[in-house]
Amino acid sequence: MNITELARRLKIPTQQLKDELPKLGFDIGRRAIKIDDAVAEKVVKLWSERQQQRQQQSYVVVERRLGEGAAGRTANREVKLPPTLTPREFAALLGLPATTVIGELFKNGVMASINERIDFDTASIVAQDLGFATSPAEAQSSDKAEEAASAGLAELLRRDSSGNVEPRPPVVVVMGHVDHGKTTLLDAIREANVVQQESGAITQHIGAYQAETKGRKITFLDTPGHEAFSAMRSRGGRLADIAIIVVAADDGLQPQTIEAIEIAQREKLAFLIAINKVDKENADLERVKKALAEINLLPEDWGGKIICVPISAKKREGLPELLDMVLLLADMEKLAADPARLAVGTIIEARLDKGEGPVATALVQAGTLKVGDYIIAGTVAGKVRSMKNFRGFPVTAATPSMPVRVLGLKQVPQAGDTFRVVEDEKLVREVLRNSSHYQAVAPSATIEPKKTETEGEAAPVGRSLNVVLKTDVLGSREAIFASFADLGVAEAQVKVVRTGLGSITQADVAFAEASQGIVLGFHVPIKPEAELMARRSSTFVHTYKVIYDLLDEVKKQLSAFLKPELVRNQLGELVVLKVFRRGKRDMIVGCRVVKGVVRAKTSLSLLRQGQPVADKLTLKEVRLGREVVGEVAEGGECGILIEGAPVVEERDTLEVYHEEIRQRTIGG
Repeated sequence: MNITELARRLKIPTQQLKDELPKLGFDIGRRAIKIDDAVAEKVVKLWSERQQQRQQQSYVVVERRLGEGAAGRTANREVKLPPTLTPREFAALLGLPATTVIGELFKNGVMASINERIDFDTASIVAQDLGFATSPAEAQSSDKAEEAASAGLAELLRRDSSGNVEPRPPVVVVMGHVDHGKTTLLDAIREANVVQQESGAITQHIGAYQAETKGRKITFLDTPGHEAFSAMRSRGGRLADIAIIVVAADDGLQPQTIEAIEIAQREKLAFLIAINKVDKENADLERVKKALAEINLLPEDWGGKIICVPISAKKREGLPELLDMVLLLADMEKLAADPARLAVGTIIEARLDKGEGPVATALVQAGTLKVGDYIIAGTVAGKVRSMKNFRGFPVTAATPSMPVRVLGLKQVPQAGDTFRVVEDEKLVREVLRNSSHYQAVAPSATIEPKKTETEGEAAPVGRSLNVVLKTDVLGSREAIFASFADLGVAEAQVKVVRTGLGSITQADVAFAEASQGIVLGFHVPIKPEAELMARRSSTFVHTYKVIYDLLDEVKKQLSAFLKPELVRNQLGELVVLKVFRRGKRDMIVGCRVVKGVVRAKTSLSLLRQGQPVADKLTLKEVRLGREVVGEVAEGGECGILIEGAPVVEERDTLEVYHEEIRQRTIGG
């Protein structure tokens, strides 16, 4: 065979073929014009195998067989499933459309809507049907730490120093789905315009406020509704006595609504449902109550025990009735604490302020916290230098259920840490020295991110997006870390190489430049000299006020690391009835379509007795008799013109497929 003809078969230049032949093990010399036909066939076979190997390395190949739907066949990927999850969350874990997951659930007799909860066993069966291996997700280390902190707090609260127990205000957590009106409700209760201060109209920190009604105080905790802030919502649930779960009358129960109800039930909180936005034209109270009944929460007016209060936070309607129900639940709970004992409580939020230093928002749960007290909060300690209430006014003492901003700690504590007052500074040092949880903390706000790999398990091979992350408060950092862990895939992961609180500085930019990373800020400014340095070094530096925008940027950057996806869609299957013509580079054969359709300008795979023989054959033309047609459906017989090696024989099977290349995206 002529070298030029072989090059045409392989669709490469002749000179390239001569350069490649020695690499394939065929050294025929630089001046050769012809090659033995048997050798040529070996070259074609090896070239085809090498091209397939290159394709496997360049693309993620997804094979969609007939009858398998959009999911395709996934090669034994393992997913870790939580005890319960919604089909929406399930689909995100599998990287499949929600409709595919719901369809598979239906096939298994599970009639679940996109936001209903399914258990681990059900999810595991469906995942295995879709070609995934499953295992239970381990509890996050941060969750275990918070549970331990809760147990420690409960033990401290049991140690009342006297019998001077008095009624205390209820601590009420307001939870629900994003944009259902939680902060607007608190705004209405407090008569303060908090919503305008929130970026993107969503709450991104736990806010602690106090209101007064009928001469009685109520402490409110506002928690974020966005899914990234689940840890903060959970913390709010652990601190509270009562939960108000806000549901929009025009939107119904949503994923974070269900999660909020589960938190309240898990923490054994008394809770009521505030059905908000009843002033809207498309409001439907009965639909909300029906959805509650479907998850075994029967409203009072339907003969159950769940209090449902219709309100319009925007128009200030139904609020007195809502507060009356809160006080009623508080009376039933018989809430009390000893104001005379040494104060104990929980750090709700913490940040590093440029002018004031470490600032902690603390909720006093027993005792009275006073200016001048020595306190220990987790692994940090200090003397209370000053305190401010939620309105920013100085206070000298904070009684049970009162939230205050505390100044005087030496470092920034962790959000969720238990704090307690001790009698003198010497005891502070002694307790820290003897504490099993003590670790040296440098006088810096830099905190190492948690590791996302399972202990003892090798880190996945892939590229890392190195991120220098600066946030305003620890709660924001915690939520962003949790979201980063969810974004990572084997090929591309987020690696936080440096993190801290406060402004983005030149040191942050230098660190990002050295690690070939990016700098992301959340609710923090960029110092002018850092901005100038970033421009000079072409380092990506950006700050965000809404977590959605920050995560979208990270997804975009991670997606650039992903290999394109080569999707191979099987269209049909043919059985060869007769070979009409066998040329050097093509064949005409008669076939019957036994599955799907046969379509011109597609590709063919050849199987003989179930074993693959050839691939990437081109189906150039389909004929019915003498007429050229676009396609022939299942059950029909036709003649086809095949371009490629003349290897097809009678009774062979031909699989018809079409390939397309798609750019993959994280979360897409």
